[in-house]
Amino acid sequence: MHLALNSTPFKGTPEAVTETGTYCPVSFWQETISVTPRPSLQTDINCDVAIVGGGFTGLAVACELKKSAPMLRVALLERSVAGHGASGRNGGFAMPLIGWDLTDAVRQLGEQKAAEAYRLMYEAVNHFKKTIRRHNIACDLEETGYLLLATCPARLKRVKHEADLGKRLGFDIEYLEGAALRAHIGSKAFIGGAYDPHPAIVNPAKLARGLLDVAVNLGVQVFEQTPLVELNDGDPITLRTPAGSIKSKQVVLALNGYGGALGFMESRIQPVHTYIVLTEPLTEKDLDAIGWAEKRTSLETARNFIHYFRLTADNRILFGGEDASLFYKGAYYDVHSPSFARLEARFRAYFPELNHVKITHRWGGVLGVTLDMFPTFGVGGEKHTIYHACGYSGHGVALSNYAGVILAPHILNRAGLADPGAGVDKPFFWNRRPMAVPGEPIRYLGLQAYRMALHTQDWWEGA
Repeated sequence: MHLALNSTPFKGTPEAVTETGTYCPVSFWQETISVTPRPSLQTDINCDVAIVGGGFTGLAVACELKKSAPMLRVALLERSVAGHGASGRNGGFAMPLIGWDLTDAVRQLGEQKAAEAYRLMYEAVNHFKKTIRRHNIACDLEETGYLLLATCPARLKRVKHEADLGKRLGFDIEYLEGAALRAHIGSKAFIGGAYDPHPAIVNPAKLARGLLDVAVNLGVQVFEQTPLVELNDGDPITLRTPAGSIKSKQVVLALNGYGGALGFMESRIQPVHTYIVLTEPLTEKDLDAIGWAEKRTSLETARNFIHYFRLTADNRILFGGEDASLFYKGAYYDVHSPSFARLEARFRAYFPELNHVKITHRWGGVLGVTLDMFPTFGVGGEKHTIYHACGYSGHGVALSNYAGVILAPHILNRAGLADPGAGVDKPFFWNRRPMAVPGEPIRYLGLQAYRMALHTQDWWEGA
């Protein structure tokens, strides 16, 4: 395997750190943290495991490896600062969702495999909450539960089926309508919902920086502002950066939507953008007006192009989704005014009682999306020593934080450090090769046509 940096996709994004060392936040979440970037790699080093990417996946794997094998030499490279990418910009929803939804997972995998996949995801959500509490990470954790909402009769049928299927497969999902629904959210735009009490929300940037502190305290060498320029497979694997290099026995690529910039799975993992708008803090009167004062349930609409919304710790409404934008040649754009305008219009339509409330923040970020919405974890390379975890497709907060639990046993086994009695689990998405799409311009045109078809279905059904 050979990877090399193509800087073209990053032309739409400003640098995270100025020449004077000042951090430049993109999201509201990143404004709530204090960042002093860690030193970049300035020399040549050797290690046992090198991790590329300082988001949830990379940090989770680093922490799990050092916790299990303190003698292991682990180094982590981050292009900007840990938590500056998707891990510091997402909605902060830790959910058991994998694939489009449970109904689609059953269609693609069959009931048994789909149920196994969802049980793993519930394990991931529980692990997520336990990790935060174990390490006392101050990230505004709230166990709010999650409500999938229908906005039209066609989607109400889908929501009812999702709740019935979940209950039949043994999951704690309840269909709500009428007064039971209004106890969670009062907007008349929503006519039914499927409620799951287990999901949680966090401030994801606080969580990312908290996990960074845990990793450093465990002995992980972290190099921020250190982009990977080139990776050459071999024994050892060589990773070249602008001012140094690493020779490592094993490597973890924790890149998700940014892998295409290095040529990793660029035809299989699509860099899809999601955008978010955020209100000023709401008063208790505002919250009462929309029936969101008593319960702080996290919400999502049952659409092809979902809307996801939640309250922050200071009672702002975060409202995201709508577009899932793609750009030519996989370019990255943190700001997209048309998407922000559509989001605000939809927010006002759902909550006309809040027309006086100001939007104070707007931002975007990149997801790593597969055509079937399932992730891929696995190992490859000349000596089967290059691991990956990516393709979370917008549902990665819980699973990326569980990546260490999945990947670490394989890495330790390869290093001869695994517990002899321990098994090595391989979930259904282990070494899965997501469907590839052709190169440009066919990729862009084809995916835009697919997006248009999904948008048309949402419009036709009134979702």
